[in-house]
Amino acid sequence: MDGFIIFDKPKGISSFKAIEKLKHKLNLNKVGHNGTLDPNATGLMVVASGKATKLLKLINEHDKRYIATISFGYLTKSYDLDSDILKDYFMDVNLSDIKKNIEILKNKTKQIPPMTSAIKINGKKLYEYQNEGIDIKPKERDIKIYDIKILSDLRLINNHYEIDIELYVSKGFYVRSFARDLGNLLNGDAILKDLRRIDIDNINIKDSKTLDEITINDIIPIEKYFDFPKVEVSDYIAKLVKSGITLDDRQTNLKGCFYVVNNCDIIAIYEEVDDNKYKPIIIF
Repeated sequence: MDGFIIFDKPKGISSFKAIEKLKHKLNLNKVGHNGTLDPNATGLMVVASGKATKLLKLINEHDKRYIATISFGYLTKSYDLDSDILKDYFMDVNLSDIKKNIEILKNKTKQIPPMTSAIKINGKKLYEYQNEGIDIKPKERDIKIYDIKILSDLRLINNHYEIDIELYVSKGFYVRSFARDLGNLLNGDAILKDLRRIDIDNINIKDSKTLDEITINDIIPIEKYFDFPKVEVSDYIAKLVKSGITLDDRQTNLKGCFYVVNNCDIIAIYEEVDDNKYKPIIIF
């Protein structure tokens, strides 16, 4: 029961509720996931069960790929359709200007997150400030856009132009903020109408299953998910490892994470915390 599930989150439900449904279906005691998707967003989530939850930090740092539908001429507090529409008007845009301004955004290294996000300032989440009517300006966050592809022509839906794009971005990137910024560069407003996450590092949406499809057999064992090198230790060191001892260059000089093995059995996963200093993430 210690492992990972490649999950395709459905639309219209929060990540928390979707994971709770998965937990109940598979009768799991402990679960975690690699990053929240908004209720109206769908797509890839890596869900960890049991001891594998301690390894989620190794997935969270990875880059992600999204397919987004951006609609022009709307303004909402959340920059998507999860909050009330504040402005609703026809915004005349063309593909040439969209391409030009996407190139401008592609070079941006900072981004202001939406006030409806869960980012904390002074111990309080941004959306809590907003709910309390407290005016606070979020700080810019470091982001990176590796690539953007336009996937469709402009189409006119209910008097609003919209377009589909694919974004390959770093951790901490808000596609909702990207939609806002693109609208502003075009002298108007834009929101994120639809969002689907299709890649997390080397995991693709094609590898995922929906809530209806997933069974207990879809839990991927930790060793199969993470191809870490293995370090064999003696029976004496193995006893110390099970007590959480720090390892050093007397055992290995590997960089990064590795399995600690004793008599062919994996007994722990260690990570490098300093030059030739290693501490356990998981002790089995």
